Amino acid sequence: MHCGADTVGAAVNQKQLSASMASAEKLPLSDVDATAKAESIQEACRQRDFVALVKLATSTGGLLTDELRRQASPAQPEHSNQHQWRSLPRHPDEDQVQLDVDRAFVYYPKDESEQSLGQKKAELFELIVSALRSYPILSYFQSYHDVVQVLLLVLGKHQAMPAVPRISLLRLRDYMLPTITPATKHFELVSAVVMAADPELANHIAQAENIFALSATHSLFAHDIYDYGDIARLYDFLLAHEPIMSIYLFAAVTISRRSELLEMPADQSDILTFVISKLPQTFNIDARIQDAVTLFRHHPPQRLPGFIWWRLSRYSVLKTSRCIKQPQSLEEAEILCRKQIQQFHSHEVMRKRALLLYRYRKPAASMTAVILVGIFSIWLRKTGHDRILWSMISTATTFFSTLR
Repeated sequence: MHCGADTVGAAVNQKQLSASMASAEKLPLSDVDATAKAESIQEACRQRDFVALVKLATSTGGLLTDELRRQASPAQPEHSNQHQWRSLPRHPDEDQVQLDVDRAFVYYPKDESEQSLGQKKAELFELIVSALRSYPILSYFQSYHDVVQVLLLVLGKHQAMPAVPRISLLRLRDYMLPTITPATKHFELVSAVVMAADPELANHIAQAENIFALSATHSLFAHDIYDYGDIARLYDFLLAHEPIMSIYLFAAVTISRRSELLEMPADQSDILTFVISKLPQTFNIDARIQDAVTLFRHHPPQRLPGFIWWRLSRYSVLKTSRCIKQPQSLEEAEILCRKQIQQFHSHEVMRKRALLLYRYRKPAASMTAVILVGIFSIWLRKTGHDRILWSMISTATTFFSTLR
């Protein structure tokens, strides 16, 4: 069951996917339209109309302002104690967190005093460390601070405190496991979406490493978009939909660059990987959002080529957080996280055993033959058939001797 893109189905034009995915450029909202939309957002917040809020977050301009975003943010009473985390054991990744926080807020907010930036960095550190200490099963990754930074600026520290654990366990969990390996399937999904929508482009960039989607997808684009208004608007869309929508958005951006990419040599994999991984500094976010929704509707995860969706772990956040209207509790998400880690460890043990068996396949085959011969010999002696065998060998030897 998924409740993200389906809720905006009626609001999205059923345009046919062309090979170029060329969307009509969206004009900015006029003052009159913006005022009317703001009133619609406030009314949807008062009514707690989830479907309406999803449509408004997806349509041009998103939720418009941080004040409206704070109103639209769901109340999250659980884990709202902002001081309890201080008494919890230190998380192993806190030193790296501090290093990343020290270089945060580079592009936004602008025109802030050193004192104000210092205060924001202290709050950012608290938000990250409180989540990690409360859920030590999670591992920190670089660019996680970019995500939390956006939440802090949009929601403020008080509202962001319960929001950070939720986005960590219900959206970013696959990237917060002890290793990035399980999340590599996310990158294969990007390639599968491109293949489904634009086979020519997919074949042309097939030599590029799937890792090109890492930076954008695991930071929910916060690491690659430098304008605060753009990233806040993009988060309106991403947080209103299921986690896999970030995959479709990256695929939509990639397809929108097909002319540029098709001009590049297909055998230059390093260059292709680098170019695809770097988002255009300016691109029409609203147009790409509509492209992503259209891609999702025409090529849902279950129908992507290569059965990639079915090869994804059943504990992956992409599968377990599909319905954001009725999200799991943090306790349920933590249990899924533990199961996902256990599953990964089991697969790793099996993989290493298979690799070891393959490496020593010839000695193993010889040893198996020796063991089988030994077992056969013991069986012959116990059953008395060894005398018959030796008699047959003796007779055969005598026979061949007479032939000489």
